[in-house]
Amino acid sequence: MAGYKFKLQNILKLKENIEKDKKNEFGVASQRFDKEKLKLEQLNAEMYSMCEKIEIAVSNGMSVKELLLQEQFKSYYKHSISNQVVSKNMAEEYKEICRHKLVEAVQNRKIMEKLKEIDYGKYLYAEQKIEEKLVDDLVSFKHSNK
Repeated sequence: MAGYKFKLQNILKLKENIEKDKKNEFGVASQRFDKEKLKLEQLNAEMYSMCEKIEIAVSNGMSVKELLLQEQFKSYYKHSISNQVVSKNMAEEYKEICRHKLVEAVQNRKIMEKLKEIDYGKYLYAEQKIEEKLVDDLVSFKHSNK
């Protein structure tokens, strides 16, 4: 009596490998999103800090030339923040795409595992029928020898 062997085991392994790749891809995308989000938070904090410094300097008296220079810095930060928002949004979209691919890969693997369970159930049923037939034959043989 041979052991159970799933006919589609290679496909199941392929689905498992695809799922593992998608998990890794999603992890990288999540890290990228977190990094972009952190950069945005840092830029916002720097902008806020700079604005506070400008207010303090203006209240203490600041030359027009210094004020214009500070406004250029402020403009630079606004531009950097808007670019970073775009980068963060792109990273978030990519993360969502990766998440959808991961969900699809998990579903495909689960389908294959369900097929394996069904096939294994059929195998057990066939083995049980063979065993019952052997027991019946054994009982019949013993009964006929008496």
